[in-house]
Amino acid sequence: MTVERKMTDLAPRPGLPTGPPSPFPALRLVEVQVIAMRGVIVGREHRREQNGKRANAENPHRPRPEGLGKNVGQRRDGLVVALGFCLLAAGAVAPLSPSEPVDAQAEWQAADPDDELEIAADEGLSDQEIEAVVDRSMVRVEELRGAEFEERPPVTVVTREEFTEQYGGTGGELPEEQSTFENAKLQALFLVGGDEDATAAQAENLETAVAGFYSPATGEIVLVSGDEPRINELTLAHELVHAYQDQQWGLENYSAQTQDGANAELGLVEGDAVYVETLYEERCEEEWECLIPEGAEPGDGEQPDQPANLGLLLLDFQPYDSGPAFIEVVHEEGGWAAVNALYDDPPQTTEQVIFPESYPDDEPREIEIEDSHSGEWERIEPEAGPDADSLGMAAITTMFVNPLYDSGGQDWVIPPDEWFTYESDPPPYGAFDYGHEYATGWNGDRFHAYSNGEEVGYVWALAWDSPGDAATFASGFDELLDYWDGERVESDTYVISEGGYEGAYHLSIEDDTVAITHAPEIDSLTEISEDARPGTGESVPEPDEMDEDTGESEEDDESDELPGFGVGIALAALAVAAYLLVRRR
Repeated sequence: MTVERKMTDLAPRPGLPTGPPSPFPALRLVEVQVIAMRGVIVGREHRREQNGKRANAENPHRPRPEGLGKNVGQRRDGLVVALGFCLLAAGAVAPLSPSEPVDAQAEWQAADPDDELEIAADEGLSDQEIEAVVDRSMVRVEELRGAEFEERPPVTVVTREEFTEQYGGTGGELPEEQSTFENAKLQALFLVGGDEDATAAQAENLETAVAGFYSPATGEIVLVSGDEPRINELTLAHELVHAYQDQQWGLENYSAQTQDGANAELGLVEGDAVYVETLYEERCEEEWECLIPEGAEPGDGEQPDQPANLGLLLLDFQPYDSGPAFIEVVHEEGGWAAVNALYDDPPQTTEQVIFPESYPDDEPREIEIEDSHSGEWERIEPEAGPDADSLGMAAITTMFVNPLYDSGGQDWVIPPDEWFTYESDPPPYGAFDYGHEYATGWNGDRFHAYSNGEEVGYVWALAWDSPGDAATFASGFDELLDYWDGERVESDTYVISEGGYEGAYHLSIEDDTVAITHAPEIDSLTEISEDARPGTGESVPEPDEMDEDTGESEEDDESDELPGFGVGIALAALAVAAYLLVRRR
């Protein structure tokens, strides 16, 4: 066996596009890093040269850039856009006129944050009214964020029909190897079954959810409206924060090479935008007149349909939930100067975002996986991106909490009172505990995928701070397999006979490390990893075997009663969470 590259060595190979790996690359317009509803998804789109001018900024009706719709999800040298997602109640009808870009800084600087524009939020806006709203929103963001814009970003309002026609909608396909690799990661997290397509599920999740985006390439904000050009001022404020970030630090500079690293960087970029958006909303409620169309607040307007895959949305939502809480801690301790300093040293893992006290010193271990596949099995090495990944703490927690949603609140591995941080009204952020004990103590992980040409397997190695943390994770994984109808056939081996996650699972626990090997059948386990020999490892501890000596807690026989958080409240919270994840505040 040979030792593969360490996670820190996962640099782009010569000649390949660069940028963060895409967990769910599904859009024609954009390579998605992490897709969530509360704000813009930040990727990177190289700025066009030619004396540093913003390409086509003066022409909102510019033709669609060459290459749109091709090689979806790859790290393309000119195409990664920032998208924001929400559910819009009105459908697309006629095309709208975009606002005219304004070059003079004085036009926004002359605005007063306390201005009352006497514009109806639910009526169509003229170009001049859109410009007035943008000017006022810019000075409000400057006041709240302690910021100063270098220039006024052009803002264009389009219908959903225009968005689909001009920007390619949300369809797309990936190269086969990359698609297989992405599916394998999500299958390992029990979020997308082997009989599902992650790209299709993601596209369906977002089909009606694009609210707008900020393009680092052009410095332009595009907002998606209904049949009339309306603006949600909170959405606009969020996008303006991204424009400020790009002007100051260049969003193209944030290009982590792992899923966990990309989510961590999004925790900074999106956390900053969500935190400012929340401050903005508070001022709207207290003293500012703001344009917030009806249906933009919980309980108003038409409720969204159930998303195609809520588990994916839960994973994608983490930067927008933990990120602003992380920014709040930093801001309260050191002001905006401390937040600004984060851009020179962004968080490297979702653990650092979820637990701000771990930033920046708690760095993960370098994990190695020795490839020992044999027979017809080969390592999947996509040409379009890295051939290994780190999934991270947020992904692990999502894996364990997904049964709560999959069962409609009737069954779980993580009970509702250990997941939701509230019992009635959800807070603007920090609503979910992505640092559950099953993931706490994470100290790095590495994922490899394998294929025999028809079937897929993987090895996922996870390091922990202590043997007790490793045992806690393994115990939770035992419960997870039980939820998905897994049967233990050996002390360290399980089989799921039917459903999207069928196949054999081998768990190897060695001190503070856990290795999970998955194959379509027991006989294939050792063909993927020679270390995955059934019956040779120690038994996974049952929940009732855990005690304080191993750093774990015994299962509470009364946990199903959910003290302080009844099942009725849990189900209501599930509905609220689903609503939050498919709309923009």
